[in-house]
Amino acid sequence: MDIDRIERRESISIGEFVECFLEPNRPVVLSAALTQHWPARRDWVTAEGTPNFERLATLYPTDLVEVADCDTTYFSDHQRATMPLPEFLERWQKGEQRLYCKDWHFTRSPSQYRAYWPLPHLSNDWLNTYYEEEKNDDYRFCYMGGQGTWTAFHEDVFRSYSWSSNICGQKRWILVPPGQNHLFTDGAGNWVHSLADYDRTRFPQLHELKSLELVQGPGETVFVPSGWWHQVQNIGDTISINHNWANEFNLHGMYDRLGHDLRSVRYALRDVTDMEGFEDHAQMVLRVNSGMDFDGFFAFVKHMAVIYLGHCNADSRPLLVADSEPKCYEGARDCVDRYFLSPESVRRALERIDAVLEMLEGDPTTALISGDLKEQVIVLRTTIAQSLVENHS
Repeated sequence: MDIDRIERRESISIGEFVECFLEPNRPVVLSAALTQHWPARRDWVTAEGTPNFERLATLYPTDLVEVADCDTTYFSDHQRATMPLPEFLERWQKGEQRLYCKDWHFTRSPSQYRAYWPLPHLSNDWLNTYYEEEKNDDYRFCYMGGQGTWTAFHEDVFRSYSWSSNICGQKRWILVPPGQNHLFTDGAGNWVHSLADYDRTRFPQLHELKSLELVQGPGETVFVPSGWWHQVQNIGDTISINHNWANEFNLHGMYDRLGHDLRSVRYALRDVTDMEGFEDHAQMVLRVNSGMDFDGFFAFVKHMAVIYLGHCNADSRPLLVADSEPKCYEGARDCVDRYFLSPESVRRALERIDAVLEMLEGDPTTALISGDLKEQVIVLRTTIAQSLVENHS
């Protein structure tokens, strides 16, 4: 992928975003004007543009958050501890260590405060649709920390997309296009922790890495494509809202990543491949390490297929954008539905689901796992095929 800079867009239609960035898997920075109506940009921030610590502590008095010590490495991440949000905010103000609140599921807070609405461009979100409805969980987070707090070099979970909107402060991003894993992975399969400070003996080719850098300002949103490794550092006191998300455009990448992770598990367990139930054991390890196994991936795909099949059968229901958008989002539902839930788009989604299911059906692992996964895949593919024929335009 030959990209020499990251584009910035002041305004962009949903169709243009999909065609120029989502489908070709290219990063982009979206203007702060698109988030200017978010309540968080008003209530979480002082008039001077700094975190409103008092207001945050009042809004979320009982929330427990995970806090990373950015000066202490723990495997491929930082050492973490759990504490009440007000305690973290107090320690942050005192400048104790480089503490970074990460992966706070603030939308699940006892507080009923609505901090934001996802931009319509970023609302075709299968991952959170599935996890919220089936797992009572989500991949919606808030990050907050002071000068120099940072996130180690990584690829997003499930090879999902992600987006990150700054509520205040700035972030320095390093983004690495796909296809360069051999440059930042050592002989044991471990990747580099920091691109700024690493063992040149373990990673002798890292200097050849091609990367793109940007500074994200207050209110701006960074779209991180599927499979793009990245490292992020805060400049000053910074708060951001982040989502991991997925849809038909990166479903193939999710399946590829799951297969890659399974191969890594099998390699790690190579000395016990003759044990009874090895494949099921490998799936268990895969589920623990990667957050999903083959059965889980099929459940996710099936959940979304059923929704789209319902749209084919006129049994539609709200799918993408919440039904309580503020006035400034009027028309967003129509725009999203027109692009992502038109007959052509529903057909596209089902065809891409079927293409991945075809790979899953043909994967030797599917037949080796206990249960009837392969039979379930075949049944779902048959249902999709019938629907596509019946609704052929």
